[in-house]
Amino acid sequence: MPNGHPQRHWILTPPGILWSLAVFTGGIAWWLIALPVLTLSNVDKHATHFPYVLLHALTGTVMLVNGALNIFLGVTRRHARLHKPLGLAYLIGGSIAAISAIALALSNGHSKASAEFAVDPMRSNDLGWALATLGMAWLVAAGMGYRAALNRQFSSHQAWMIRSYVLVWSFVLCRLIGKVPSFPELGSGATITWLSWIVPLLICEVALQWQNGRRR
Repeated sequence: MPNGHPQRHWILTPPGILWSLAVFTGGIAWWLIALPVLTLSNVDKHATHFPYVLLHALTGTVMLVNGALNIFLGVTRRHARLHKPLGLAYLIGGSIAAISAIALALSNGHSKASAEFAVDPMRSNDLGWALATLGMAWLVAAGMGYRAALNRQFSSHQAWMIRSYVLVWSFVLCRLIGKVPSFPELGSGATITWLSWIVPLLICEVALQWQNGRRR
């Protein structure tokens, strides 16, 4: 008989469970938020800025799907040849999604139906800046991951791309919290948005750096 315990399937490990939860909640958020945009069923809700919302929904879908696929490929070590094209699609789609999210967050899109759409950071509220900063944080993490890959620093590349995926999920989290009926009782929208990405990113950083602080 073989010695030791049989190795658990990776999906049953803590990283695998977290990945599964991220994919599951991401699918729920996509169904609730992106699908109505992609099926053109809520054009009136975004009358002055629907093309920007549609662009964000399309590229955000690319970011969600390719981010999850690349994490899967990296953990399972399967189909390595797909990692680069999927990664480039993730970076390109995610960059467009993040930039469009920043523009929408700092715009007057929901002020008046008759107002011409315009990006106006000086008049943006706290919620707009919280969402815009989340988009900027993703761009920084993804940019650092891409730079590390170009320099063949693959350990650093992996860590930065994990951070970027955590930020993708953080956007999903804040949108899901916004769908909770008692959302106003949880605090201001800006506060919830800040916490929805800063706390997961902090936990992610502790997990990534935990081994570096172990006793030798």
